[in-house]
Amino acid sequence: MDAKKAGISRLLLAAPDLRRSTWMMRSPAFLQMCEAYERACLRRDALRCSAEKEDEALLRSETECKSLEAAAIAYIRKQRQFSGLA
Repeated sequence: MDAKKAGISRLLLAAPDLRRSTWMMRSPAFLQMCEAYERACLRRDALRCSAEKEDEALLRSETECKSLEAAAIAYIRKQRQFSGLA
């Protein structure tokens, strides 16, 4: 699975109410957010599984993932509202 698809999957698990928004699959901005989100999640997952725990790095990574997730969800909701797709 490529990073975009994996990011979309993770995002839709976090926000299941957005699953009906298939138009977003054609949005380059959204797909870039998904790719960035997936890469951030992979880094976070690696830090979580690391034998040598780096608490500060993990905390920064967790914050980055939550921020990207929130941005992607906000983008979808704003686009749906703007386009009347609610």
